Parts: sequence; C-alpha cells; structure tokens
Amino acid sequence: MKKHIKGIGLVTAIIISLTLTGCGNKSLSGESENWIGRYTGTEEDNERVRSFELIPKDKDEISVPITYSIIAEKDDVNLEGTMKMDTDHLPVKTTCSDCRVALKSEEVVIKLKWDGEEETLVLKK
Repeated sequence: MKKHIKGIGLVTAIIISLTLTGCGNKSLSGESENWIGRYTGTEEDNERVRSFELIPKDKDEISVPITYSIIAEKDDVNLEGTMKMDTDHLPVKTTCSDCRVALKSEEVVIKLKWDGEEETLVLKK
C-alpha cells in the first residue's frame, strides 16, 4: 500500500511540474502587410524578460514615431507607447520577477500607427 501511495505522489509531482513549465509559448511570430513581428520569452539573471521585436518590411528607415499597443489577454500583457526607431527595428521589452514568459495566449495582437497609417499585426505559434 505504501509503494502505491508513493507512486501516486511521484506521478502527481511530475504532472504538476509539466503543467507549470510545459504550457505556453516562449516564441511567437507573425506578419502583416507592412510589418514582421516576433515575441521571445526568456529568463536572464533571475528576471523574466518578455521581448517584442517589430520590423518594417520596407527596408527604408521609418523616421516618424510609431505608436504601438500590444495585447495578450490571457497573460495580462497590455503594453502601449510611442517610440521612434533608431535602428532597423522597434524593440519593446518588459521584465518582471513573477510573470510567465511562456504565454498562455494563442495569439498576441499588436496595433501599430505611424505617419497616418494604421495596421494590426497578429503573432501566433
């Protein structure tokens, strides 16, 4: 009887471990008419990092400010801001000590506005 109980405890521990670490997406990507987007979740120096990289398809540098809104509802990701690109991409990065880097959301919706234009970019697995 004791061996059976120990076996159940071990199986339960494995299932819980897989549930906590194995679920979610640590990388997502997508494309729209004018943009390519990527999400990468990592852990660095005891901090969890959520990185979004937004790259214009037109290789000419966009010199106007870009307004973005990034939403992943299941993960409480709601980032907004306006930035000017100083390189060939727009990096949006957040850090936390207790958030999940493997997103539960099946998709991340990114709304972009620049130079009188507007576009929605969706990142998926």
